[in-house]
Parts: sequence; structure tokens; C-alpha cells
Amino acid sequence: MFGQSHSHRVWRMMSALIDARPEWADQDTFEADREKMLQHGLATGMTIEDLFKITDPDVILGLWTAAAAKEEEA
Repeated sequence: MFGQSHSHRVWRMMSALIDARPEWADQDTFEADREKMLQHGLATGMTIEDLFKITDPDVILGLWTAAAAKEEEA
């Protein structure tokens, strides 16, 4: 009737992300990588609001892949 709770959606998203990148189970590692993803997104013209709205694990992993590739170029 009311749909999924926000916390359940976040749990499912994080579960999918940790399955793909097990090191993200460590909060410090995830937060450091999250910062890189946010910086990359901002550098490509996304707004912080747009970045915070992303809930699709595939989109988040794509953003991580792009951020990591850009970091390797530097």
C-alpha cells in the first residue's frame, strides 16, 4: 500500500554495491571513494542534488569506474 520504506531501498542499494565492491563494507573506505565519486560528478557538470538522488547501484558503480579511470590518468 505505501511502497518500500526509504531505509529498505538504501539497504538494498548498499547491499548491491558491497556485493560488487566488497571493500565498501568498510565505512571509511566507502566514504573516501564516495568523496571521489562526488568530486568526479561535480567536475562533469552534475549538481550535488543530482548526485544525491542517484539510487541505482549500476549508476553509482559507473560513476565510480569513471572517477577511478580519471584518477589513473592524473
